[in-house]
Amino acid sequence: MRRFPFPPDRIFPSCASATALCCALFCASAWAAPSVSLAGRFGDQALLVIDGGAPRTARIGQTVQGVKLLALGDNSASVDVNGQRLTLGLGAAPLSVGATAAQRTVLIAQSNGQFLTEGRVNNQMVRMMVDTGASRVILSREQAQRLGLSLQGGQPAVVHTANGSVSATLIDLATVRVGQIELRDVPAVVQNAPLPFALLGMSFLQRVNLQHDGDRMVLTPRY
Repeated sequence: MRRFPFPPDRIFPSCASATALCCALFCASAWAAPSVSLAGRFGDQALLVIDGGAPRTARIGQTVQGVKLLALGDNSASVDVNGQRLTLGLGAAPLSVGATAAQRTVLIAQSNGQFLTEGRVNNQMVRMMVDTGASRVILSREQAQRLGLSLQGGQPAVVHTANGSVSATLIDLATVRVGQIELRDVPAVVQNAPLPFALLGMSFLQRVNLQHDGDRMVLTPRY
């Protein structure tokens, strides 16, 4: 399978205008979503750059300047900003909640050229690798058991791997989420052979817009 290896002495003219100005300032600060990028990782902490400031450390579950760290991988992190989940790639451009940023996911390639990300299957987190050579999302039986997936009613099949043919079961996943993109009823294969990562195959990828530019891969919803 081919793998793509964000002066004190001033006198206001009236109380009304002062109140209006204060309200405007408050509303602007309340609704302005910070931009955030992933500068690095320090042990179990992410180094986040928020609004272009100095890097701040955050552990999973911790909130810094309105940014909550949800998950941390080797080269990516998931954060919550104003109720929106953003997936940050190490060294990628800052993201902020907006019409475009809230709907895209940027993946950064590993040193071996592979794209790894923290995804969710039926709202359960799983490490995934992008594989455009796989026709479906592929999970091992151990991964399926950990995710609580039922194989009852699935269709028996045989899949061909680098190590030969193995038995498998074809099922549909209720939801698959990568970054900001969640799809429903995604065809998948559960194979009776171990996998280091779940494989994010074309049953998901063909339903999104995919842009691959060097070490960056950008996924956006397809409407």
